[in-house]
This record gives sequence, structure tokens and C-alpha cells, in this order.
Amino acid sequence: MARSELATVKLFKFDPEVDSEPRYTEFKDLPYKGYTVRDVLAYIYENLDSSFAFRWACNQGMCRCCVVKVNGKPVLSCQEVARKHMRIEPHHKFEVIKDLIVDFERLVENYDLEMRGDLNSGGKQL
Repeated sequence: MARSELATVKLFKFDPEVDSEPRYTEFKDLPYKGYTVRDVLAYIYENLDSSFAFRWACNQGMCRCCVVKVNGKPVLSCQEVARKHMRIEPHHKFEVIKDLIVDFERLVENYDLEMRGDLNSGGKQL
């Protein structure tokens, strides 16, 4: 595979039970063409870092449990097309449990309306 067909990902890593501060781990030379962000996360987990934690379920954009931020924009990782350069982090409206897994019980007030605004308006709040 040519280097032009490989991605670089800066991935948010944080375990509040162990780490004092979040950090970013950089992964280079990852396949991404024809992949979703979820596919890239699965590749990292399966091939490079099995300690990394992320969540997904339906893989159809219906459950919304795979919400993350990619390059600052809230997206569903199972629906978002992977890019050559990505900074992937947890959605900012939820408390981090570990890495990209967030606590959906700790929602901000009017979460559903805000979340739909984030996902449907390019990250802008309604």
C-alpha cells in the first residue's frame, strides 16, 4: 500500500482510574481508504493497541453510541468516512469512562436536542 493511501490518527487516551491527565497517542501508516472512522478504530484495537477502549453497536447510525469528535466535529464513527489526518476524541458533552467510552447517564440538560444539532449542523448547537 502506498504511503499516500495511509492515514495518521491522533487518538485520545484517558483512564480516570489510572491517569492524572488525558494524552494523545499517534498512530501512523493506517489504512483508511474505503473505511469509516469506526473501521479505523477497530483496526487500531485489533492490530496496534488492544488496551484502547471505544464503543459501537448497530453500525448503522441508529443507536448513536459511537459518537466521537473527529477533528473537532461531533460525528457517529460508524457513519463518518475516515480521513487521511484525524484527531479522534470523546464527545465533549459526556464524562469520560475510558478513552472514547463516555457515560451516557451524565447527559447535559436538553441533550437530545443539542446532540441532534451537533450531528446535523456540522457541530453547531441549535
